[in-house]
Amino acid sequence: MENECRQPTAVERSLLERILEAEFSGRDELAPLLRSVIVRNIDEDCGLELESQVQGKAPVTKRIPVDAEGKDEDGVAIHMLLHVVEGRPVELEFFREDGATVRKVPAPSAFDLIVLPPGPPGGFRGANS
Repeated sequence: MENECRQPTAVERSLLERILEAEFSGRDELAPLLRSVIVRNIDEDCGLELESQVQGKAPVTKRIPVDAEGKDEDGVAIHMLLHVVEGRPVELEFFREDGATVRKVPAPSAFDLIVLPPGPPGGFRGANS
């Protein structure tokens, strides 16, 4: 696995653009940050660390605003999650529902986009609250 920072491949750029097709809070401000990232491979599931090369923060209200779901070549569901921390894109994560290593990331158009709802205004109450 290569650990050098690099420009995203055409497929990786297309996957990031697919995420931006979802309508979520802060998307318009996040778009220029995502379109100017350098990436680094971080795991065997094709996960990427993202580092935007432009300044700014997007008012994204959740760490994971979008869950994209597709199918691996054997039919097992794969999830693609964009992680945003303090308004900056930091990771594109992939995982299979069965916990095995991703065999082949589907084409961007094969992912269904699920916009995750914001948490309750006061946050979630734990068992000790």
